[in-house]
Amino acid sequence: MNSAAKYMYHYHLFLHRYNNALVKGALCEKLKAKLKAKSSYHLEKAVGLLYLTQLTGIK
Repeated sequence: MNSAAKYMYHYHLFLHRYNNALVKGALCEKLKAKLKAKSSYHLEKAVGLLYLTQLTGIK
């Protein structure tokens, strides 16, 4: 994985985990739903970057 893709992968993975941690502490259901959506978005981006780099063979 090149350095830019590696950085973006770790960035999205960090934000996914961060938003998941916030969901556990959220009291409002509306806020929980919004944080879950953000968490899901960042997980999709991280997995997509990982898949793309494996597909193209970038190291």
